[in-house]
Amino acid sequence: MNKKILIVDDDFSLRTVMLKALSSKSVDVKSVSSVSEAWVLILKETFDLIICDVVLPDGDGLELVKKIKEKKESQKIIIISAQNNIITAIKADELKVFEYLPKPIDLNDLVISVNQSLKDKSFDKKFDVDFDANKKLPMIGSSSVMQNVYKNIAKTTKTNFSVLITGESGTGKEIVAKTIHSFSARSDSPFIVINMASLPKNLIESELFGYEKGAFTGAEKRTLGFFEKASGGTLFLDEIGDMPFDIQARLLRVLQFGEFSRVGGREQIKIDVRIISATNKNLINSINQGEFREDLYYRLNVINIDLPALRLREDDVLSLGNHFLSKYSKNSKNFDESGINAIKNYDWPGNIRELENFIKKVSVLSSDNIIDGYTVENYLSYSSYDQNNLNPKKKNKKQSLKNYLDDFFEEFFNSLGDNEENLNLHEKFLNEFEKPIIIKTLKYCNGNQIKASKMLGLNRNTLRSKMVKHKVPNKFGKND
Repeated sequence: MNKKILIVDDDFSLRTVMLKALSSKSVDVKSVSSVSEAWVLILKETFDLIICDVVLPDGDGLELVKKIKEKKESQKIIIISAQNNIITAIKADELKVFEYLPKPIDLNDLVISVNQSLKDKSFDKKFDVDFDANKKLPMIGSSSVMQNVYKNIAKTTKTNFSVLITGESGTGKEIVAKTIHSFSARSDSPFIVINMASLPKNLIESELFGYEKGAFTGAEKRTLGFFEKASGGTLFLDEIGDMPFDIQARLLRVLQFGEFSRVGGREQIKIDVRIISATNKNLINSINQGEFREDLYYRLNVINIDLPALRLREDDVLSLGNHFLSKYSKNSKNFDESGINAIKNYDWPGNIRELENFIKKVSVLSSDNIIDGYTVENYLSYSSYDQNNLNPKKKNKKQSLKNYLDDFFEEFFNSLGDNEENLNLHEKFLNEFEKPIIIKTLKYCNGNQIKASKMLGLNRNTLRSKMVKHKVPNKFGKND
């Protein structure tokens, strides 16, 4: 008997492509474009697999999936979605779907998942989900490199295994740890953060495990450590690579036996805590150098989530930048096209943390509501921006100004509609050209307005008035 697949997606082109890709002599495929059409078919027929989009014209695809699961727990479903974020991945996992595939769909991945689903006979999990659709989005970004991260986080929330989060400084490791905790069964219990690098080495043991009265000078009463404070919840050990070697042995015992004793005490205390750790170091190198225990590494690294650097998430830079700008300017500022290009072309060696701090600075110090490329350059370090951290792959190839303008205007006029007239193009383009040439000339002259006005062939007072008109940054206002 042929296998039967139902595709639910309002994108006609995509439905057609999937229909052709999945149809065969042994597989019958039907497709519909709405929740209501899908439900009518599901009530009449039985399908071996349902492929469902999230955003549909007459309802939420995830709600449809939930309804289908309530009717038939073992129904195999693949969710596809252009809403490629952590919430979608987690909801898909909570609904016990067979697979979640982000759009744009890779047909090879889809075919592989479909083949696996039609062969799998063991899919029979208890359905018990009540997700909160109003939870705030904990992570931002829909780039392809983040999709596997979202999938791994979603699967990790359903376990109690130890997690090791790796990645460069500033990539958002604590946010990932918090997300795992918030969407886990431990979400109502404490989430405790301890940074190994920020604690004095002689205090780490007592801070982690607590101490008894009289354990050392100044220990006037029994004090609970982070492990007991995190009881039933999650303990996030940030910068785990900086944990002293002798303390590592005690942590290993907790992971092995689920018990420890306070400093100065003998009582063995049973503890139920999930350990999530993070590091920007290469722990394998630390093991080879005798700085980190190999047995502890394997206890901590049951599940590894590796976060990509922001320079590898080019598609997410604008989403993150807009989020931070909206947040810190209270929706009063926006990037224009040149500002967007400027933040995209910068490599952000400090990753998300550097981007967030930069947006904070711009939100407070810039008086303009439109953040353009020159404002971005003004608040970034010019030496870093121009030389070290401007991604060479993103630099434009050199070409003559005439050729560049020819290409630009040809593309511009080709994009105009038939009825677009009163555009005031002469003044618009003159202003666009005048500001950068003034700024670059002042920069070349180290802010000397007399030299710059001579180079530009302008009267000094004219240059000053144009600087006011174009809101040229004050750093170029030197008069020496």
